[in-house]
Amino acid sequence: MKLVRALIADESPAMRRWYAAALRRIAPEVEGCGSGWELLFNLAQDRPCDLVVASRSLPGLSGAQVLAMLRTADAQVPFVLVAPFCDGGTRSLIEKLPNAALVEDSLDAVRLAEAAEALITSSPPRQASPERVRRAVARHARAQRLRRALG
Repeated sequence: MKLVRALIADESPAMRRWYAAALRRIAPEVEGCGSGWELLFNLAQDRPCDLVVASRSLPGLSGAQVLAMLRTADAQVPFVLVAPFCDGGTRSLIEKLPNAALVEDSLDAVRLAEAAEALITSSPPRQASPERVRRAVARHARAQRLRRALG
């Protein structure tokens, strides 16, 4: 199965190129994002996305936070979270979420490609409308401001 578009999010341009090379066989069009906010911005556009690969340690929002916001917006796009030295909380979160996988070795190209392919072949992705993603982002931003205000 060939994808239409994959988004790859990592703060390092070299790692984004590494992930793109690992997914070349299944993802002909890859866009890179350098932060969690940039990833959300791309997901809120009117272009469909068939796969997201994101680092847990993105600047701004982490990959896990982006995944949680997408699921809040009812987006079931396949999502691979790359999280070396993963803790049990992150592992259990990923296991509970539909259409999500965890890759704990960021340099294991075979495991990354296998996880992505398993997700995209197991069920068709259900895109969230860009408006729903934008509303989820706005809710998150309001909650962040409230937390800061309450100290």
